[in-house]
Parts: sequence; C-alpha cells; structure tokens
Amino acid sequence: MSNRLAQEPSPYLLQHANNPVDWYPWGDEAFALARERDQPIFLSIGYSTCHWCHVMEHESFENAEIAELLNAQFVPIKVDREERPDVDRVYMAFVQATTGSGGWPMSVWLTPDLKPFYGGTYFPPSGRWGRPGFTEVLGEIATRWRESRTQLVESADSVMARLREAQAGRNIDGGLPDAALLAAGVREYSQTFDHRHGGFGGAPKFPRPGELLFLLREHARTGDREALQDGAGDAARHGHGGHAGITLAVASIATPSMPSGGCRTSRRCSTTRPSLSWRC
Repeated sequence: MSNRLAQEPSPYLLQHANNPVDWYPWGDEAFALARERDQPIFLSIGYSTCHWCHVMEHESFENAEIAELLNAQFVPIKVDREERPDVDRVYMAFVQATTGSGGWPMSVWLTPDLKPFYGGTYFPPSGRWGRPGFTEVLGEIATRWRESRTQLVESADSVMARLREAQAGRNIDGGLPDAALLAAGVREYSQTFDHRHGGFGGAPKFPRPGELLFLLREHARTGDREALQDGAGDAARHGHGGHAGITLAVASIATPSMPSGGCRTSRRCSTTRPSLSWRC
C-alpha cells in the first residue's frame, strides 16, 4: 500500500512511496500531527542518485519492524534536497556543527516546532563500522523524549542560537558580492576542478548543482574574459580550449558525470565498508 509520497512530483520521494514507513512530505500536515501527538519528527533528506540513500532505504525503511517503530514513536518526513535546498541547508548546518561532517542521507530528529536536537547521516540498521545502529538510535531518542525532553529542547535551542550567531557574523554587511569576489570564487574552483572525472577536489564527491550554476552564470556574465583566465590554460591543456576556461570544462565533464555517480579514484568509495567520513 502506498504512503502519502505517492502524490508527490519528486522522483526521489516517489521512490519511497511504497515503503512501510508512513512518510509525510515536508509541510503543515506533518507539523500539525507532530504537535497533536506531541512526538518528535524524524526528518530524512536525500536525493535520487545518492547511493547510500538507497542503501538506507533498503536496509531500514523497507524493514517492517523498523517502520513500525518509526511510525509509532515519530512523525517521519522525507525531503528531496534538490526540491527543497532551503530545508536541506538549514539542517545540514546543524548536522555539520554537531558532528563535524555532513552528507546524505541526512537523518535529523526535530521537536514538533522544527528545532533539531540530534542528527547524523547514514545509519546501518544495527551497529557496525563504529556507527550506532538505526534501531538503537530510534529507541534511545524515543526514551529520552519521554524521560528528559527538557534537556533535548534546551540543547536544540542552544545549538540553533550558536548557528544564528555564526551566520550573522558571516553576513555583517548584508551586501552582494562584487566582481572581484566572484572572480576569486571562480579561481578557487579552477584550482580544485577534477578534469578527469568531474567535480571538485578528491573522492568521494557529491553532485552539487549550485557550484555548476555559479560557474555557468559567471561564464554567461563575463564570457570568461576576466574572471576565468586562471582556468583557461589548464582547460586548454585538457582539450577544453581558449578562454572558455573552467566553466565550459565543467559543462562538458562534470555535468555528464553526475548521473553516473560521484565516487572516483578513491579506496574510501568502497561499497562494503564506508568510512566514518563517507559522503557518497
């Protein structure tokens, strides 16, 4: 029997439409239910080409016993990060601030008024690889919600206050970036672009459309005449020539590479034993 995600347009949400988990999309219906039941929200964020999102679905969200626990003790919400990057951004900041890393699938527990108090990424169904098991985490959070909720809420308030302060410190002037700052951003990407496999930096990688959109918009804005000269020579050596530079290299390499996944040239991209910093 399908859940509420069967009515959603997102391909990622539709992939979860037949899970035994009683998923809700992000919205007022789920928020109201959490307040009515006085239960925490379990928020799961991913995207359709995320390998470990599919692994966690198969291991946990298709598991009838885990689904029963989720449905009874939490209000489960599923979000497509490509459909709601605003939601993803807020809770990724929390996960990174509290765990030191981030990635997808992202798993976050929220109060009924949407304040996060615990989070992580991939959880195996039972403890292994030094990671706590999803079943154990669900049980512990349900117990703490019943027995020491005040501490959870105070912790959530404290973390969110620190995040707001940090964000305010980064945006003191509130102005838009000028041309020099945009050019510096392009130079930074040109130095880390992987001309062989696409993306930026070393494996594991994520497909991050925002980076590609920024570079392509800069190409449209400047024609690469100013901001992209640093990338032109390297792009030309790799067959992407002229002052088209890094943005056209991105378009011709990174974009076609995204559908086939982001893991390249790294032993850390094992499908059998992900490291603690796994992000694919």
